[in-house]
Amino acid sequence: MASESVSGPLSAWSDLVLVGLSHREAKVEVRERLSISPEQLPSVLQQLRQAGSLAGLVIVSTCNRLECYASAKDANVAESLLRAFFIQRCPESAGHIFSRRGRVAVQHLFRVSSGLDSIVVGEHQILGQTKTAYQQAHQARHTDKLLNKLFQAAFAAGKNVRSQTGIAQGICSCGGAAVAMAEKILSSDTTQHRILLVGAGKMAETAAQHLLERKGTRLTIANRDSGRGQILAAQYGAQAVSLEEGMAAIGEMDVIIASTSCPHYLVTKERLAGLVKTRQGRPLLVIDLGVPRNVDPEAAQIPGVHLYNIDHLEAVIAETLAKRKGEIQAAEAITETLTGEFCEILSREPAPRVAAPCGV
Repeated sequence: MASESVSGPLSAWSDLVLVGLSHREAKVEVRERLSISPEQLPSVLQQLRQAGSLAGLVIVSTCNRLECYASAKDANVAESLLRAFFIQRCPESAGHIFSRRGRVAVQHLFRVSSGLDSIVVGEHQILGQTKTAYQQAHQARHTDKLLNKLFQAAFAAGKNVRSQTGIAQGICSCGGAAVAMAEKILSSDTTQHRILLVGAGKMAETAAQHLLERKGTRLTIANRDSGRGQILAAQYGAQAVSLEEGMAAIGEMDVIIASTSCPHYLVTKERLAGLVKTRQGRPLLVIDLGVPRNVDPEAAQIPGVHLYNIDHLEAVIAETLAKRKGEIQAAEAITETLTGEFCEILSREPAPRVAAPCGV
């Protein structure tokens, strides 16, 4: 079990409890089993709230983390409930779960919103993902006064860090890191490369932006929603195809970057094995950014297929962190200061005479 950090209550009316797991504690094999899709989120929020011990709840589920922020009068009961939820969803997560309370939980969320806890330090996408998670919970009336104040403060912290530091300089997205990995592996080859981008979401969009900077790249975008794929392709001078057409064209590609929310493997070992036979020895680089994974990990056993997942990006990203050491330290100092200010203000607020209803 990951070590716990516990601090005193934030306010007179409720305490903040965080139970979670991220890329720092567990590999993608565990994270993909915990992942909650946008379609599943409303029922999961409702299920946990109906347990009766949580005054409010926000769940942040991304490729790299599942974190539950709860407001509760009894922090011990709330933590036990949330830990049980993780373990029920994925028994192998039991030894990786972390918990935070009070001030320590506040600072963790501020760091998350600022991109300090991401695989790609300084990434922009996590701030939007955190906002979406809060909005979904708030609109369904699953938040209370404490969580409303907390998340609004976290969004402000994320903006302050990015405006006051250079933390987002250099590689600042998983899509950008994936392209950097591809360029590093292909750097000795000066021929034109055909790249298939599977998916048309935010991560795919950042990958497309970076691919444009590489001369001689022929980019094809395959997406289940053909309309979204065509918009992205037009924006970046790429060819748009259906998902089925993209899968059929794998044999012609040099690089595949997959980033979809599909709950099962889009690219199977059998499909790749059949296509490799037609490649006449040409290697195929596959970078799987999906959580759950989009590519069968067994495909790595096929001769000529070089398969990487989102956890492999850390080696590429580490090279850029040393250059931003001072900016990261400045960002950490900002989140520390803002955490102290938030907790100080909250501690002076009296408890409401009547418990505020969810969503207020």
